Amino acid sequence: MNKEEKKFTRLKNVIRLSKRLKKYRLRMVAAVGAGVGNQLSIVAASVLGAWTVGLAIDGKLMQELNHVIAATIAAIIIRILFYALEMWICHDVAFKVLADFRIQLFDSIERVSPAILLNMRSGQLASTLMSDVEIMEWFFAHTFGSVLVAIITPLILMIILWQILPILDLVMFLFAVAAVIIPIWRKKKADEQGKEVREALADANAVTLEGVQGLKEILTLNYRTGYEEKNRAYLERMYKKQFSYSKRLGTEGMLLQMVLGVSGLVAALIAAWYVGKDGMPASMYTIIVVLSATILGPVIEICNTARNFGLIFAAADRIYRVLEAEPLVEDTGKDVEAGKLTPEIQFDHVSFRYREELDLAADDLSFHIHPGEHVAIAGASGAGKSTCIQLLLRNWDPEKGCIRIGGKDIRDMSLKSLNEMYGTVLQDVYLFQISILENIRLGRSGATDEEVIEAAKEAFAHEFIMELPDGYQTVAGEGGVKLSGGQRQRIAIARALLKGSPILILDEAVSNLDTENERNIQESIQQSTQNRTVVMIAHRLSTIKSADRIICLEHGKVAETGTFEELMEKKGCLKKLLENSADTNNTKKGEP
Repeated sequence: MNKEEKKFTRLKNVIRLSKRLKKYRLRMVAAVGAGVGNQLSIVAASVLGAWTVGLAIDGKLMQELNHVIAATIAAIIIRILFYALEMWICHDVAFKVLADFRIQLFDSIERVSPAILLNMRSGQLASTLMSDVEIMEWFFAHTFGSVLVAIITPLILMIILWQILPILDLVMFLFAVAAVIIPIWRKKKADEQGKEVREALADANAVTLEGVQGLKEILTLNYRTGYEEKNRAYLERMYKKQFSYSKRLGTEGMLLQMVLGVSGLVAALIAAWYVGKDGMPASMYTIIVVLSATILGPVIEICNTARNFGLIFAAADRIYRVLEAEPLVEDTGKDVEAGKLTPEIQFDHVSFRYREELDLAADDLSFHIHPGEHVAIAGASGAGKSTCIQLLLRNWDPEKGCIRIGGKDIRDMSLKSLNEMYGTVLQDVYLFQISILENIRLGRSGATDEEVIEAAKEAFAHEFIMELPDGYQTVAGEGGVKLSGGQRQRIAIARALLKGSPILILDEAVSNLDTENERNIQESIQQSTQNRTVVMIAHRLSTIKSADRIICLEHGKVAETGTFEELMEKKGCLKKLLENSADTNNTKKGEP
């Protein structure tokens, strides 16, 4: 990033963040009005105190005491009301904007996933969703309106002071300019440090989240000490960045207090001079000093906030990096009714790689799956099986070629319509922190309890669900942590069967099941999906044999296709794959 871009960064951030307040502009006007009223009521209370001292000096305090008390009480009440109103409106708007941010961030992450995870870890995304957005509260609640208050209030006070002592008015203006220059002078350093702090915090969050997610592996691999050292190193880096940031804050705060202190001293000396030499009443001395001091109050307050602009705008940059990320898959297709498309799948000379520097994961890949056909995609690790599923689900688009469903290019279909075509069970099943009943009902939100239970029976999940403490009302836990891998897979299969889509995609959907449950579920899938097209990624022999046809991949290409018997007779890719698998299993069992 060059110097010109860096100079523009803050202005760009202010403009795009300010646009977020457009629909709340009337409330922000009210907040600014309340803020000005709040500041002026503070000045009024202070000036009344100074006036009280002046009356005491002139010996007139007792004559005006009732008026002084009434005016002071009124100023205090007005200040309380304006302060409460300002805080209420500002935070009401701020938290509404933060909610808008989070909703849009989730939509953006959904729009650019899974590609965004190639460059950002899940912990960094979580930090942007939560911590970075929370930082924005400073801007919306304590900066945007406060800047306007810090401009309007001093202008009003300087007009008043100009009527009393013009020379002092000019002096206080110079001190106000000096206060504003301090955070501007340190802007470049603040921006650099803010970016470093936010990135260090995101990295630390990512490592911590990684530890929580991989806790079982850390314990079973006896990696606890190694992980703690790694976590400590990231936290130490975060501490150093935060401490460096705090030192700059302290320096700027010291300079601002110096400006405030010196301005007060200069105001006192000038006021004393004019009282002593110019015949000004002594009672005016305290009023002039207090009025001068209060001019800088709002300015110093906003300058104190400006010291944290490095963090605020670094967080804004991270948020907009996600919001403005370009999706690899453009949802420009039209809505199509799933029932009107024939559930046939065609890969037509499809080529794809995940990154430019990587080899092709799919290399001129072509095959055809007929309506109602049950097809297994087999191959060694890295052959391109999961890539086929990712492309079929349109998580990515191919570089060359196209994928068709019912003769229609899937890029010409909206993602919503495309998702209606599929019932999907992936190897890594995620269940939500809701009841098992509702987890299954996610397949079809309008399904009755009876339909949910019937789908669970088809997936051979009903029996184990009924043995749980609360049956179908049992909360699955985050990610389904309260259930075994096999139980989670059966719930996911029930969910896919309940959805009733014309195409069923199974990515190692029975990998965590024992032989008996696997056989039962395969039979159930065969019966319940007779009119549906089924695509299975398979490693197990039993899964491969259950398919009508097998497509065997090697290095992203179709090596062979046919029935199990046909491919075994060919003694090609599939036979070699199964023999290698058998050798591996025998080795694991200690067999010769």
